Formats: sequence, structure tokens, C-alpha cells
Amino acid sequence: MTKKQVKYKKLRKFFRDPNLFFYDMFRKRVFQNSPQTAVRTSLPSANRNNVDLMEVNRLGLKAYLRESLKAGIGAEDGSDPNSLVLWSGYLNGLINFISGIKEATPTDVCIYTLGGSVSIQSPAKSKLNIAEVSSSLNARPNFVVEFSNDFGLSEIIQFYLYDLDPAGMANVRSSKAYVKRFAVKDLDSIYGGRSPKSSDKIDAVYTWVNHVDPIWQALWRESFPEAAFDPDRYTNNDELKFSLRSLHKYAPWLNNIYIVSNCGKPDWLADDPRIIWVDHQDIFPDSTVLPTFNSHAIEASLHLIPGLSEKFIYLNDDFVLSQPCLPSDFFDEVGRSLSYFEPYGMVTEHIDSESPDYLIAASNVCKLLKPDFPSYTPRTLHRHVPYALRKSVLKELEQRYTSAFVSTRAAKTRSADDINLTSFLYHHFAYITGAAVRADASGIIARPNNIDTINTKASYKYKFICFNDGNGSSEDQKYKKVVNDFFGIRLAKRAPWERATSTRA
Repeated sequence: MTKKQVKYKKLRKFFRDPNLFFYDMFRKRVFQNSPQTAVRTSLPSANRNNVDLMEVNRLGLKAYLRESLKAGIGAEDGSDPNSLVLWSGYLNGLINFISGIKEATPTDVCIYTLGGSVSIQSPAKSKLNIAEVSSSLNARPNFVVEFSNDFGLSEIIQFYLYDLDPAGMANVRSSKAYVKRFAVKDLDSIYGGRSPKSSDKIDAVYTWVNHVDPIWQALWRESFPEAAFDPDRYTNNDELKFSLRSLHKYAPWLNNIYIVSNCGKPDWLADDPRIIWVDHQDIFPDSTVLPTFNSHAIEASLHLIPGLSEKFIYLNDDFVLSQPCLPSDFFDEVGRSLSYFEPYGMVTEHIDSESPDYLIAASNVCKLLKPDFPSYTPRTLHRHVPYALRKSVLKELEQRYTSAFVSTRAAKTRSADDINLTSFLYHHFAYITGAAVRADASGIIARPNNIDTINTKASYKYKFICFNDGNGSSEDQKYKKVVNDFFGIRLAKRAPWERATSTRA
């Protein structure tokens, strides 16, 4: 081949695939000690299925892909083992490999972008359209692949794509990248996997009530013999089971999970060292105020859970995680909690006895904070997403405003004197004092009037979903069906703390 022909071949390659052209320019320098055909021989082509399942099982899926694709790990934090930083020129090879996995052993695969623009469900017995999937992901910054089959495979991997320029610089497409631009020869030193920046354990805490529990019903009749309970507030539809599944699936780094209740454990929950059942008696300083049916009162005592970690996430049982989450979704690099405030104000000076009880409680908080912080007026509620909290800040609040805590704990149902600690007071106080920062994340409150949204591809763009009780949801059969369908598709796999007889819904 003449020099002119070689030059023409290179130009043709450049115009056909400039990304591959630049990668090949720097490949020998980047992977000096690696076989130059590693990716092409390790991953199957579109026309042959040569997935080495024994090798995949030996190394583990993520390690196998990392080695074969020369990928880095820790896309957002430099340490997360479930995210791979991948050269975009290997995208088609990756999709071929996924197709090969499906052909080698029936595997459910779900591929989606974090922005929700792409959502591909590929059941075990179906074939993956390689060209279509590759085309849909080609211009995206990142995407998630979920693998699941009956042979024990259960993996969720986030892929963050990077491109190469003529100077040998890698540019990670996502703005959330741990390091966005770097010399590609430094890939292993930057994305080689490092110890997490913080070794602090993070717990999760739930409050839970079961309206059909005989213990709970007896306590209600004892306290309010002539009153019926609000079904929207107290009805249990097994949301807790699926919320816990979402933690296991999307936040496997969580430490202990505490469930605070005055009911018996659900039948589907088996003994597990990570799940700790906490009775109201264990956390209320004055047990004479019990039983209580006031969520504000219970939330004002959560920081007294024995053994609770300094950093923890508080969830209602109708919250679910809908995308992979990291500790950085709740606490920043220096340990401050993230507060997801609503983008608009709701709390004003015109709150009265006819206002919703949560606004009355927020108004009481405003009056509580005003003497200490006269120039600051809280206006925004925290969104209906998991609450990131620090135990030390909650203890400081109780020391400052002891009487407000005492009166809130004494109210058996929500009252005009309540404060809403975990959803309002904590976040504004922590923000004022520098213990918290404002943050934003995609989320939706699923109600009867918008419930159809969660069974479309748009649901994949939400990191958090709240199946909010209210507006007659407890009696709305369509609402219940769509919610159960969602759980059956997105959270069908049992968590390790569920009994084997536990079903999808």
C-alpha cells in the first residue's frame, strides 16, 4: 500500500468515525501493556454469540466489563463500583455483549437514560435490537443497564461515556463526572477506584402504620372510641415492602434500616440483621403520651433511636427510589445534608386554623425561628422526597426548642401546636447555620390525577417517586392497579429480608 493510499484510508476512517480515528491514534500510548484487540475479542459481535459465562461468573459482571472495555469506575465520586466510565467507541460492543448475555441465558434487561428520554424493556425471551439500542444511546451522556434472571444475576450498572479529541484528552459527557476532562493516559489513575471519601455509615429510618393490625386498632379504639380513622392517612397497601426493595436495589451502600412503628411486623418481613424494628416505647422520652397517631410527634423522636448513625435518611413508606443513588444524593463532600426545597413558597403569615395541618405546623416553626434569626423567613416546604438528616443537628434543635418538642410529642393526632421537624424545621435551621445546602433532584408525587405517568418511559427520569396518600387514593381502584403494575415491573425482585412466600403485590 502506497503512502498516498494509507493517507486516503486514514482520511476515510476519520470522516466515517472521527472518535475511533482519534482513539486509535492514542491507543498504543494509553494501553501499552494491554492486548490491542482485547475489546473486539472479548465481546461478541452482532453475528456470533461467544459470551464466556464461566469467565463472567468468575470475575463478576462488572469486573468482566471493566477489564474487557478498559473502563474506569466511580463516575460521579471516584469510588462507586456500580458505575463504569466508558469510551463511547465501545458502545456498540457493549450492546452486542448485552445481547449475547440474553442469548446465552434468559435475562431481563432494562436500559434507560437518567433523563428519561430512552427507556428500553427487553424481557428474558426477547431479542435486543442492537442497532436500535446503540443508535438511541449514541449521543447520550450516561445510561443505566439493569440485569436480572432466575440464575442469580442481579446487577445495576451505570455507564458514563467519554469522547476523545485529537490532543489525546478524554471528555466525559456528563456534567456530574468526578473529573470531566483528563488525559486519557491517566484514566486508571483517576477512575481506577479509590476508597470512599467518607467512611461514615448512613442509616435509613421509616415510620410505618398498618390500619388492619389488631394491636393498632385496639390502641385507636382506646384513644378515640367514637372516631373513625382517615383511610388515606393510615391505610397500608404494602408500600413498605416495595420501598425497602428500592433501597436494596438502588442504595445498597446503606447501613442499618430502622422501622419505627406501634404495629406488629408484617408477615412478609423475615428476621434480618440490617432491619431493626423500633417500638414507639423505645424512643419517646415520656411514655405516658403514648399511644400516638401523630406523625409529627413520632418524627420529633427519631433522633432518639438507639444506635442510630449520625447521618441518616428518613423515608415515609410511600417513598421509592427509582434510579441508582449515591451518598452524595443526600450529603455533600464535607458532610452537610442536602435539603430538597420546593422551588416556590407556600408558607405565609396568613396561615390560620382552616389551613392544612402541615402548613399550620410550618407556620409554628417560623414563629419559633424568628427570635433567633430575625432576618430569615422560611417560605418553602421540603419536597416529598427522602429527608437527609444529621442526628447532632436534631439534638441541638431539641435543646434550643425543648417546649415545642414536648408539646408536639404530647399530641395524639396532629394539632394546632405541632412543629414539623423532619420536613421543615430541620432543613431551614440547618440551612441557616451552614449544616445543610440546597439541592435539586427529579421527583414526582404520584396521585390519582397523574398516576398514568409512572407506567410510561417518563417514569425513568425520576430519582424519587412518592405514592402520596390523599385525594381518595385509598379507595381508588385504578390508582391501586397502576401502582401495583409499577411495582411488578420496576420492583419485582424480592429483597433478602423478605420471606420466600412474599409476592409482587
